[in-house]
Amino acid sequence: MMVRPAAPAEAPTVVTAGGIGVAAVSLRTSRVVALVPAHDEQDGIVQTVRSLQGQTRRPDRIIVVADNCTDATAALARSAGAEVVETVGNKHKKAGALNFALRSVLPGLQRGDVVLSMDADSQLMPDFIDTGLRYLAFSPRRGAVSGSYRARDDASVIGLLQRVEYAQGLHTVHSHGGRIHVLSGAACMFTVEALLAVAELRGSPALPGPRGWIYHQESLTEDYELTVALKRIGYEPLNARDCTVVTDVMTTWGAWITQRLRWQRGTLDTLSMYGWVQHTRKAWAIQVWTYLRSVIPLVMVLFWAYALTFESVAFQLTWLALLPVFVLDQVVSTWKAGGRARLFAALLLPLWIYDSVQLWVYWRALVRHLRSTESIWIV
Repeated sequence: MMVRPAAPAEAPTVVTAGGIGVAAVSLRTSRVVALVPAHDEQDGIVQTVRSLQGQTRRPDRIIVVADNCTDATAALARSAGAEVVETVGNKHKKAGALNFALRSVLPGLQRGDVVLSMDADSQLMPDFIDTGLRYLAFSPRRGAVSGSYRARDDASVIGLLQRVEYAQGLHTVHSHGGRIHVLSGAACMFTVEALLAVAELRGSPALPGPRGWIYHQESLTEDYELTVALKRIGYEPLNARDCTVVTDVMTTWGAWITQRLRWQRGTLDTLSMYGWVQHTRKAWAIQVWTYLRSVIPLVMVLFWAYALTFESVAFQLTWLALLPVFVLDQVVSTWKAGGRARLFAALLLPLWIYDSVQLWVYWRALVRHLRSTESIWIV
């Protein structure tokens, strides 16, 4: 069941989340600063800024963090009305760019204020910020809310398959009350209090990284690592069902494989950094199951090969009655992705091939993780 936001808070109050004092968000007095890290995003940066300017509750500041750009991203962002901060010597990509901007932004904000971080290739629905503030005001323990990401329409097969994947992923998240594995980098709103708490506890037995970092600059998946960090110190981040963000997808198989290698390798690296602690045990179990289920098709093939060779096999057509159940489940979970996506889901085979390729990528990521990553365990 989705948690509905409460009525506007009159003023910030202080509650406790996991032993940490938390300044509550006020719909009336909290400021909102939007940060958009961008590396050579001239094709979409204007639309992204416009989506922020078109909010029913406009951010107080819109800051585009131009990170090592070699195109017209910075100039176009300024012309669209955004402030522009250009990084200097950043070698840590998105995490470094965001930390660079946050160092100058946070000192001017109150603990009940909010920072919105969003990708430069994404656009928000007009009520995103207003609705996100209501979620944060309803429960200061959240610390952060993630947008419900929807893949942009793309004519390619790989683009459509990602659209199906995103729709099915959100269907699962929403069926579990918005509890999430990772705060989506496409768009996420954080309380200043939560970000400061992370920065303060970096370098302690609770959180890895030097004190003062908010995003872990050595993580390949900085959004996932920050999600684990927030949970570790007592916050309960949520996916906000009503906060919709449209984001780009990879348009070639090569780009998609590169992206998924990074995501999975980053996930494994992050889990190794934290070790077997309360807030990673479920994630560890998911990873173990992911790799185990990847070998099930091979086991089934070997079983049937043995049975057909050495045993008398009788096929029961009644098992085909289960097929419509699988088809219905796929179609229902993909419904919001549109008619073409539903058709692909109903065919089953395209999704099976997509999942199989992704599992192959996961094994490549595991090999790279085991060969190249030195585990850092946190007690």
